[in-house]
Amino acid sequence: MESRYAIIKSFSQVKKLVKACLKTGIASIDYETNAEGIYNKTFRPTILSVTFQVGSGVSIPLCHHEYDNPHWKKWLLYFGRKVVENPKVTKVGWNLKFDLQIFELYGIYVRGTVLDGMLMKYLLNEERPNDLKSMVRRYLPEHGDYEKADKFDKIPWDKKPLEQLCKYGCQDTDYTLRLSMFFENKLIEIGMYPLLRHLIMPASRVLQHAEKTGLYLDRKFNQELLESYKPKIDQATSNCLNLPRVKRFSRWLIQERISKYISSIERELEDLDYSDPKDARKIASREQKISNIRAGVFTTKKELELTREINLGSPIDLPMLLYSEKGFKFPIIKYTKDKNTNRDTDKPSTDEDTLVELRLSIKNPESHKAIFLDNLLSLRGLKKMYTTYIEGWHDKVQDDSKLHGRFLIHGTTSGRLSSQEPNLQQIPKTSVDPNIKKQLVAPKGKLYMALDYSQAELRIMAHLSGDETYLEAFAKGQDPHLAIAAKKYGVSYEEAYKAYSDEQHPDYKLWKNRRKQAKQICFGIIYGIQKKLLAVKLSDPKAGIIVTPDEAQQQLDEFFHEHPKIKKFMIHQEKVLIKHGYIKSLFGRKRRLPQVYSDNEQEAAYAVRLSVNMPCQSAASDMNLFASILNYWKMRQGKLPFMQETCNVHDATYYLVRPEYINTWVVHEIWETCRNPNTKEYFNFQIDDVNMSMDFVIGRSMAEELPFIPGYDYRKMLEPDFDPEKYLEEHRKFKGIEIEDYPKLYPEEIERNKREFRKRIYES
Repeated sequence: MESRYAIIKSFSQVKKLVKACLKTGIASIDYETNAEGIYNKTFRPTILSVTFQVGSGVSIPLCHHEYDNPHWKKWLLYFGRKVVENPKVTKVGWNLKFDLQIFELYGIYVRGTVLDGMLMKYLLNEERPNDLKSMVRRYLPEHGDYEKADKFDKIPWDKKPLEQLCKYGCQDTDYTLRLSMFFENKLIEIGMYPLLRHLIMPASRVLQHAEKTGLYLDRKFNQELLESYKPKIDQATSNCLNLPRVKRFSRWLIQERISKYISSIERELEDLDYSDPKDARKIASREQKISNIRAGVFTTKKELELTREINLGSPIDLPMLLYSEKGFKFPIIKYTKDKNTNRDTDKPSTDEDTLVELRLSIKNPESHKAIFLDNLLSLRGLKKMYTTYIEGWHDKVQDDSKLHGRFLIHGTTSGRLSSQEPNLQQIPKTSVDPNIKKQLVAPKGKLYMALDYSQAELRIMAHLSGDETYLEAFAKGQDPHLAIAAKKYGVSYEEAYKAYSDEQHPDYKLWKNRRKQAKQICFGIIYGIQKKLLAVKLSDPKAGIIVTPDEAQQQLDEFFHEHPKIKKFMIHQEKVLIKHGYIKSLFGRKRRLPQVYSDNEQEAAYAVRLSVNMPCQSAASDMNLFASILNYWKMRQGKLPFMQETCNVHDATYYLVRPEYINTWVVHEIWETCRNPNTKEYFNFQIDDVNMSMDFVIGRSMAEELPFIPGYDYRKMLEPDFDPEKYLEEHRKFKGIEIEDYPKLYPEEIERNKREFRKRIYES
């Protein structure tokens, strides 16, 4: 059935549309815009399309260049108040949190049931694609490629004609409604509807507000970094290019280019007739060109290109430098992949993993090969910081001085969130680059407060496997990796901790390395690591520690011998996967892995590895997501101070908080909610053998991660003379005090915090 469409031309027609939505109880909604960022001054919504019954749609012209509508805000507000804010009308959309942010831009706040067709599709099949057009082609093939009619898709968004745009918008909302009804019914049939209602749709609401809140960018500091990183990159480039081996190669490469160029001209001369006067001019020109080049005179752009030094970012120059006889003569260990077939090409890889693996093959850190690779990896790191987090953020910050990255519930197949435009889940740690997070400052009068689940994936694995060593370590508040290392080497945890916690202890470095190896092995198991990559993780070339793949495999075997329940858990997961073709997480997500039945051994092994990884990774992420929902709901109910969630990073959540609300009661209340939330009621499971504990850090910027101090007046952090060193000195008095003990240790303070909050609520 073809979608019928109509264009609203008067306020009376808006009223008729509202009546229709109220009668059916459904409004499938979709904005079209001028493709600017929502929080830029130049942003404009062009139309709002609405479907209240299958087969048709209505479009309200807003800021469209072909329709001068001075009353568009009045029309939009009327529709918003009567429909969007009406809890009796179910709102439907595709990637709906984008449209709901636009409504909020104009003071319209959604109420009632909200359904996102894209997220329903994602729960039914987590593999891409998830976009509306692909789903129309799959499930409504007679309407496939509707966006290409009359070359509509070739017209820029701010230039699309009103008639075509409205037809397109109404098709969007109509097909969204049809697909959403179909997907909703399927979710109910297979028992996954509670996951949609209790986790996915509430999470969409929370993340919508996190996107809206955004992260403030210190534009002045960002500009300083733009200017200061260029010389750093130049110096790092120089460090690579000025190495004797690289200089020799560069000279050879230049001469090779020149020789090839001269040869090409000489071939042209061979095709010319020296006895023909018509060719005399061409011959003279080419001979002069050869003479000039041999004399070192280069005039054209093409000729000047011959003399440039090696380009370390070139897919031609760098492989020659690394692998050729004239270069470093490294062995080729990997080839690039063809984007279309995903098969190996004949071009040697120069990606970071390859460079790291090559570096690990060199035991002498003073060799020219090791020095070059160390410098090249350092250069790449600097360039990534600059292009992604300095220049990249400079280009993506909107007019409100914030980065409004998108958090994608449907962004991964594992169930973890992803982020884009920009990616706010892969911000480098301060240990990698101290300047990046410093750009992200709290707005005036507020501070960052972050809760970070402590080893969430590991706790989930301990629960799922029942491994006693990990469960005991978590129960006693021990460092689990150190506990594993202590058990392996047959010493008490106390003895290992004494050496590891004291940098002056003669065995400090020994236990630091042992703990690191235990950590890499454990997390490697969760991520399905193989011996080759584990060898990379266990090695530290600059410290002279090189672990071979066989040695890494031996350590894996020893680990499984010490922890048979983890091995048993892995075997169980493989059996379940082979039997059903999918794996489920604690929250009820499915990861469909038909590759386990493949004749290709690599594909089947990949599926088996994911059968261990997905339940741990997905449940840990969902625990943080569900806790965010519970905290948000408590804030909306007035049971907690309202704190703006601004970023959600897998197992950590960042809030912007007024300093007076950062206190012992609030921290304990959030900890109590998050450590073991009431999942039984909503998802039919409960984790009772391990606490999903977390740490709290406070800062004036994202880079400043100061541990929480009970009873501290956080208004001091906003004073000009605040000294982080003195703060850390103060914190030493509270070292070792657990959050769970706050009610016993600070009962009067907690009651006072509660009273002050209630008083503020009453006064406001």
